[in-house]
Amino acid sequence: MEPIKDIMGKVEIPAVVNAQFMQLLNSLSGLRIISNLGNKQLNRDRLIDAMMHAVFEHLEAEELSLYLLEEDSLKCVANLDWSDFTKNNSSINNKTHSCLMSDGVLGKTATNKEIIHIPNCKTSDENLIHYKANEKEIGSLICAPLLVNDSLLGVIELIHPEPNHFDSWQEHSVIIYADLMSMLLNNDKLMHNMKNIVDVRTEELRNALEESEKLKARYEEMSVIDPLTKLFNRRYFYTEVTASMARAKRYAQPFSLMLMDLDHFKMVNDSHGHECGDSVLKTIAEILTQFTREGDTLARIGGEEFVLALPETNPVGAQKLAKRIISTIQETDWDCRGTKMDITMSIGLSSLRHHENDLLDDDFQVSDILREADRALYFVKGHGRNNIKSYSEIQE
Repeated sequence: MEPIKDIMGKVEIPAVVNAQFMQLLNSLSGLRIISNLGNKQLNRDRLIDAMMHAVFEHLEAEELSLYLLEEDSLKCVANLDWSDFTKNNSSINNKTHSCLMSDGVLGKTATNKEIIHIPNCKTSDENLIHYKANEKEIGSLICAPLLVNDSLLGVIELIHPEPNHFDSWQEHSVIIYADLMSMLLNNDKLMHNMKNIVDVRTEELRNALEESEKLKARYEEMSVIDPLTKLFNRRYFYTEVTASMARAKRYAQPFSLMLMDLDHFKMVNDSHGHECGDSVLKTIAEILTQFTREGDTLARIGGEEFVLALPETNPVGAQKLAKRIISTIQETDWDCRGTKMDITMSIGLSSLRHHENDLLDDDFQVSDILREADRALYFVKGHGRNNIKSYSEIQE
């Protein structure tokens, strides 16, 4: 018959195996929790905090820290102890500190990229200066590197105040946990980098579109603006006046057009030079602009030829305005480099003609009213210049 102690010894073996099996299941449960974090849309801090709580709960540490590599140092980005865990406090930025790659066990783990397990820190020959400097009471310690394709991301550190607390199963589990955490942290980093690239590209695209819009606006402006006088050009004039004249015809409103041409302008260029000629044209544009109301269309349509479309202006109003323009030009002191110049202008007028609130000719177009004003202008040019005539006057 076997001794009782031998029988009891055999009974204890299944109990030990069962305890180890439960520890393994507990460890696997933590791994499952961490692996599921990859399916959640978490930012970096929330991801780290969730992983820290999972590791702490399933690996029986008293204090847990995560260090990430930043240039040549390891920065503690998360720290969790039993008090924080029971209160469900965040591990992020708790007791934040850093150490150099050359410092103690952490630095050695990072440099050699190998796990270090110190069962009894009180009797260990390892360099524990980092912990002594932070006045940590440690009995057992596990430091494991976080690696991705042999590239160091950081170090995870498990501490317990009692010596010989961590068993071999915890050492092996830490390696598996570290690998899984490394993968998730690397994925987060890649996604963050990708987001940054997308943000940069989006900003570049936005800037490019804004620049494109500016260039487009500039091109459109250049295509309708006379570069010398900054007035509208012939292209814009026809587009705009066609619309405003159509409105006048539709609602039987008055509409007049003034065609203006500087007298003997070729002599100005020949006698005083094109620089003086350009100066005269700019000044003429400024004068004409003074007499332009909102809704009017003023344009330079030739070398020294200008046109002013006047919606809601009848022939009498157009005549009065033309006289004011002629008078202003005559009274202006024209001087170029100390030389006086005589500048005058001839003006031809034309207006829409209505009868009983209907146009006499509904087919009357911009080209027609412009042609009538041109004939009136031609008449003025042939009869002494520096004067005003309307098309209706030369038809009488």
